[in-house]
Amino acid sequence: MITISIANCKGGVGKTIVAANLAWELARLGYLTLMVDLDPQCDLSKVYRRESQDGPNIFRLLRGECAVEEACLEVADNLYLVPGSRDTIHFDDKNGEKVLANCLKDETLAEVDFVIIDHPPTLSEYTLAGFVASDAVLIVTDTESFSMRNLGHLFENLLGIKATMHPTLSILGIVANKVDQRRKLTGIMLQELESTFGECVFSSRISYDTAIPISIRRGQPLRRLDWRSRTIGQFQELTHEVLERVGICHGNV
Repeated sequence: MITISIANCKGGVGKTIVAANLAWELARLGYLTLMVDLDPQCDLSKVYRRESQDGPNIFRLLRGECAVEEACLEVADNLYLVPGSRDTIHFDDKNGEKVLANCLKDETLAEVDFVIIDHPPTLSEYTLAGFVASDAVLIVTDTESFSMRNLGHLFENLLGIKATMHPTLSILGIVANKVDQRRKLTGIMLQELESTFGECVFSSRISYDTAIPISIRRGQPLRRLDWRSRTIGQFQELTHEVLERVGICHGNV
């Protein structure tokens, strides 16, 4: 099992849409994939039309109020979801940084290949639990100046977590999202990103596409839309690059 956190300390950069479509592409390639929605806004859950009101969800799982197999809902072939909960903001177990990691060690998840964790843009007890449960962090950024300025702060936090409680945590890389090549500023920001972070920046990029807000509104991943969005190919490329960076060679599909 390889667990990847999708993160940024700024909201609105598109973490959820990357998490939702990366997970879908992994499942499509035959990898048994589990999504975990840590964001109290529950946006990842909404993409798959799974609300977290009365049933098992991430908050109840972290609190030990439900079993792992109860919290994992099947949403497609090879694809499962632990729904989010607005109550997650109330998770305040000061010694709970390992609680999610322990949950993911449950024997019922023995056949899972990938866990994709969608993080909120905050550092709290439950997001810390997400990082501690992860093997790697995939950072999502857009090409706005404020978003990229926050990357340094996020790197500092992740290095602090690595130094104090999770020495094997790695930064998988940074993916640029909402890329609009028609804007001159986008090119400048991409150059700045690559000059600052070098090989940490993924060569795969996700363009700005009106299909993305439509998929969110309809509660569907991009491949379930009535037409083929151009960003599907970009998510496919990103997925293969993720596989390469975690040491898995998978032929083009």
